[in-house]
Amino acid sequence: MIELYHHHVSVCAAKSRLALAEKGVEWTGHMMNLRASDQHQPDYLAINPFGLVPTLVHDGTVIVESTVINEYVDEVFDGPPLRPSDPVKLAQMRVWTRMNDENVHAAAGVLTTAIAYRHVPQHGDQISHQIDPFKKDRKTQSFNTGIDTPHFRVAIKRMDMLLDHMEQALAGDGPGQALAGGGPDWLVGDYSLADVGFAPYLTRLDKLQLGAMWDKRPRVADYYERMQARPAYITAIRDWFDYDKSWIELMVEKGSEVKGEALAILAGD
Repeated sequence: MIELYHHHVSVCAAKSRLALAEKGVEWTGHMMNLRASDQHQPDYLAINPFGLVPTLVHDGTVIVESTVINEYVDEVFDGPPLRPSDPVKLAQMRVWTRMNDENVHAAAGVLTTAIAYRHVPQHGDQISHQIDPFKKDRKTQSFNTGIDTPHFRVAIKRMDMLLDHMEQALAGDGPGQALAGGGPDWLVGDYSLADVGFAPYLTRLDKLQLGAMWDKRPRVADYYERMQARPAYITAIRDWFDYDKSWIELMVEKGSEVKGEALAILAGD
């Protein structure tokens, strides 16, 4: 039995739903109400002490952390391979997924909280239960100060750097050798967990009305269009927007209100 504890708009949960969909794996879902702090309740902390989603439970075995979950899914289940067999390509893929875990995810969280989630009082309550003190401080400042927090300036510039790296990789080049060797379609040549990992983050920028960040990056724009057309993307990400439309509607509304200011911050104005 395969169970997934997830949330419909969580970027990390979307990553793992996408990996499962690409492999054709059926699963039983447990929807977590993040605003009600379901993820911080004792019964959930008993299986995931970090208080995060997603959590995968496979025949009683618990796997946490979306990147680790995705590697496990690709290793254990049949279906199209999501990791390159070539050691060099595999290493390049892992550079992308490591980048995602180390700072891209945090940057996306700052943008989301500072633009949209700060307008939901329950989100402030959820932050107060945050286990990780570093994450709690970052989220608290973003919630209280919005796009005026110094975290926002750093976060949007970090996402801009990511898009630069993606544009170069899709051209078959990259910053240094570590990210070189992509291709016209996907980040390391063939579709991989690198692409699975970044699909939810491009979607998040899009919903926050920051899609203008790839206006001058045509390869990223085409890449995002290709990603959205994949059947797995539709079932794992897009279809879940309808579960509770208020979350996406909030991102669109508040993103539209601050779009000009956010892009001016990025430009250094």
